[in-house]
Amino acid sequence: MDASLDRPAIDAAVRRKSLAAVILSCFGVGIAFGLGYPLTAMALEARGEPPWVIGLAGAAPSLAILVLLPILPYAVARIRPATAIIIGCICCAAAYGSLYFIDNTVAWIALRFLMGATIALPWIVGETWVNHIAGDTHRARVISFYAVSFFSGFALGPLLLEHFGATGPLAFAIGALGALLAAVPIYVARDLAPDLAHEPATGLVGGMRMAPAAMAGAFLGGFLETSHFALLPNVAIAGGMDEGGALRLLTALIVGGLVTQYALGWIADRTSRKNLLIVLGCLYALMIVVFPSVLGTPMLALLLIFLLGTAVIGFYMLGLAMLGQDVESSQLATANAAFIFMYTTGGIVGPAISGAAMSTDPILGFVGVTAVAALVLTAVIAFARSRPA
Repeated sequence: MDASLDRPAIDAAVRRKSLAAVILSCFGVGIAFGLGYPLTAMALEARGEPPWVIGLAGAAPSLAILVLLPILPYAVARIRPATAIIIGCICCAAAYGSLYFIDNTVAWIALRFLMGATIALPWIVGETWVNHIAGDTHRARVISFYAVSFFSGFALGPLLLEHFGATGPLAFAIGALGALLAAVPIYVARDLAPDLAHEPATGLVGGMRMAPAAMAGAFLGGFLETSHFALLPNVAIAGGMDEGGALRLLTALIVGGLVTQYALGWIADRTSRKNLLIVLGCLYALMIVVFPSVLGTPMLALLLIFLLGTAVIGFYMLGLAMLGQDVESSQLATANAAFIFMYTTGGIVGPAISGAAMSTDPILGFVGVTAVAALVLTAVIAFARSRPA
């Protein structure tokens, strides 16, 4: 029996307005999230901080998310969804504003930790909100809009930083504004939020067991996304591309992921989401193995990376759709926390292993690690028990 059937029927017009609010909100969350990493790195580098300090500041938000995820489902159970998102957004905006006026590096790291903690609220609540009210016949397409909105904001953040710079007040103001803008549609639609009140019956480990295939997809998505965002330009430069060409590959990866997500969601809503995830994992492994052979032909490299973007971002979207398909509404917040935990963990492990392998061979090291990760986790997905779409 489909787990989505235990959720109360929602009027179609209310469903559309509610989904529109949370999808618009996650665009602002994406800006705040995507701007923070390069802003921190560039600002601390301008102060002359050593790389290990910059790395620690960069890791602080992910560490905060991992630390707090076990308790967030209990908070979601007791706070109204709109209130939780608005609190998180306001606190994140306040932290952005504080960063500009504080010149102490230890305080910066603490604030980045706080920003990770506050951004986790709209992240977990927003995804639970979407999955709770998305009808299963359109679930993947709805989540594709959510993913496109978030990753568009995420990609826009560094572009805005490039235009306005990292040392003046504007970059910090844009980050704060992104977080505040995320709260506006949620406030307007606060009465349209689903009732997420429940008593979590299990912890994160139990949440992982509810939908193991979705969890493997989340880990793989985090592993590949962060590895590509962090290291793809270095791989391309090692293959003979100039800096501009390498950055264009990264742009092609993001654009490819964004423009193809709805089509991927459309297919997912008409077939087995688990089988589609397996096919995507195999195709990714094949394409990344071919990648070194096309590095000498920029147009072919751009095309291949464009297609790779579909898989790299698609793992998260399909995994999230499977989560909503397989998990009962009373446990959706807990399962979503476990899903984000797996994604964040993959995002930490991926660049670490890929970067270490690149110290031996900057091209084959990256290709080998990402291809093996894709095949191993695809096998996990294939053998994991999951309800059919």
